[in-house]
Amino acid sequence: MTTDTIVVGAHTRTADTVLSTAARFAARLSAQLVVVQVDDSRVPADPDDASGRGATVSLDPDEYDDVAAAAADRSALEATAARLRTDAQITVDVRVLAGHPATALARVAADTHAVMIVVGSSNGPAAGLKAALHGSTASFLMHHQLVPILVVPVSEARP
Repeated sequence: MTTDTIVVGAHTRTADTVLSTAARFAARLSAQLVVVQVDDSRVPADPDDASGRGATVSLDPDEYDDVAAAAADRSALEATAARLRTDAQITVDVRVLAGHPATALARVAADTHAVMIVVGSSNGPAAGLKAALHGSTASFLMHHQLVPILVVPVSEARP
């Protein structure tokens, strides 16, 4: 029996709301959840590595690689995934990738034959400016994917 897959983008500011929403959909659809966190300050060291699991390098050569902070972020994401596995009783896979978030999510969705992609959309004051300058992940995915995109509104005012 093949299990459907839902890919969800996890961002530190929106993770709890977006992941909880995606987990509810996964439970209702008896689907597995693939949680993807993308570090857009880094890129894959090997541009031909489509897996996204290889070595990465910083976009800023002067940037200090904070290995402890990256490990703490990964640990927090794994703890959230463990909670979702228990609370929603679903299968959760965690992937931490480097590169452009929309491109990475699209690649994972294609690789896993996802039936849906779930992303958050912030509505704080900086969100509009960033989206105007760089485009939003949600907007990119809505215009470049053939699977449904669920955009979860996330207020930066929420705790």
